[in-house]
Amino acid sequence: MKDPKEVEHKMDLNASVHNLDKIDENAGITNECPMEEYTQAKRFIRTSLYVLAMLISLLGNSAIVWIVHKNRRMRTLTHYLIVNMAVADLMITVFHMPYKLQVQVTNSYAVVVGGLIGTLICKLVGYIQDVSIASSILSLMMISIDRFVVVVFPLKNATLLKRPRLVVIPIWIISVFMCSPLLYANKIEEDFGDFYCFEEWPPHFMSGRDYTVIQFTVLYALPLVVITALYSCIAVRVWHRTIPGHAAPNLTRGRRRLEARKQLLKLLIIIVSLFAICWLPYHVIFFLQFSESGYLNCGVPETIMFYCLFMGHANSAINPCIYFIIHNEYRKGLLQITRLISSLLCQSTSFRCRFCKFGSFDLQVDPNDRNDATELPTSLPNVTPNDRQ
Repeated sequence: MKDPKEVEHKMDLNASVHNLDKIDENAGITNECPMEEYTQAKRFIRTSLYVLAMLISLLGNSAIVWIVHKNRRMRTLTHYLIVNMAVADLMITVFHMPYKLQVQVTNSYAVVVGGLIGTLICKLVGYIQDVSIASSILSLMMISIDRFVVVVFPLKNATLLKRPRLVVIPIWIISVFMCSPLLYANKIEEDFGDFYCFEEWPPHFMSGRDYTVIQFTVLYALPLVVITALYSCIAVRVWHRTIPGHAAPNLTRGRRRLEARKQLLKLLIIIVSLFAICWLPYHVIFFLQFSESGYLNCGVPETIMFYCLFMGHANSAINPCIYFIIHNEYRKGLLQITRLISSLLCQSTSFRCRFCKFGSFDLQVDPNDRNDATELPTSLPNVTPNDRQ
């Protein structure tokens, strides 16, 4: 059995994603390392943040899926990829955030059960998060490719991009494969009656450092480089485009279509920027943990670890809000949902309601803008060792 303090250190500095404790096995907790006090105020703030993020993410991303499902004209590759991102955000919200909430409420990283169920929880919680993150960034990259083909090469018949399943399914296959080493590395261990999850990388396989570098390079940096290059080309093309034709109807229709594409481009750039900003601290913190800096012998401060991971989780709640604020069709869809809910509530009570009269849920799009208005974007407490969970 390992030293209790060593096991506790693994979980306290970790939480669920990388077993950053394994990064420097010789760096143990000493009396010289300051311990942060976990006050009731800190618990209340962190718990409230996660409850709010979970609530917004569940409602917002579910609404995104519903809106695209109910509006046939929004069933384009771009919107399907937005739905794909919404599903990935829902997976993080359902499978990972509850664990982080439990950590804040109990002030413990212990897994609630052991045995087979505990092992499954240990292996899947962090793995599902990494797969979801990978799926989101790959979806963003495919959206940029789709937008590039539509705007820069409008006459090209990109058959693959017109068949969403041929794009969405490979995204999940690649994500599952790229994150699969984590399934092997995650282990559960009992210590004085409690069960803890951590990463253990065999020497002949790969190290946590290798996994971190590969994840950052292949599933963060490179996709962002591709996305930046493609959107730069699209922006130049859209903002410097002249509207052909002299007839007033054609001119008006062309301007409307151009404005719709600009709106979509702005939305996509904001979504990509927020994803990059929200998840960058998460990646940076693990690189710091793997560094040999003497300052990190005590691990990254727990408060910093918490907010670095929470920023990534908050992105799941921010995305749907951005869609509703910026894009007209998603905003109309949200209004339809609120009216539908209001109607159902009125029908289930004896009270009269101004919004009880509600028509069918059918989002309409201006026929003249059919090709553009609906081409919408798509979208630790102490975390050291294993905060992939």
